[in-house]
Amino acid sequence: MTSTRRAGPARPLLIAALLILAAALAAALLRPRTDTATQPPAQASQASGSLPATVTDARVVAVPPGIRETSVFATLRSTWDADVRITGVSSPAAGHVMLMVTRTQDNMTGMSMTGSLTIPAGGTLTLSDTGDHLMLMDLKEPLQPGQTIPITLTDAEGRTLTILAPVTKP
Repeated sequence: MTSTRRAGPARPLLIAALLILAAALAAALLRPRTDTATQPPAQASQASGSLPATVTDARVVAVPPGIRETSVFATLRSTWDADVRITGVSSPAAGHVMLMVTRTQDNMTGMSMTGSLTIPAGGTLTLSDTGDHLMLMDLKEPLQPGQTIPITLTDAEGRTLTILAPVTKP
């Protein structure tokens, strides 16, 4: 999205392949889950810390062995009367974690790393496969469905919130 350089005939094929991959991932993630009975709501996502927010529906997408990055989705709700600006994220499961935004420009949708994500005052920020999300990069070991991954969010004021997110199949 940020490049204005024109490429040769391979670019339309790459774009088509990425769109097909995105559609397949979206279809898999939107498919009704049949394993919800094995994850009681109290264990699905837990949070602690002083960042003024709560977390629901947190999950890390299980990926095949050899894939070294994956997405994290959740719903973050502000418990404060001002915007909460998330400026950092980390996890012991990954070499680094990125805050990602998804935007559409000129009929093309793409994602890019950002310096912050904002939970509106008293509102919610939904991290999803079709919108803003987190990316665990350089996974230190393969993640197994049912495993719980700690992910720590940090806001602009240095407050933290640790999410315990289960690894789930797409």
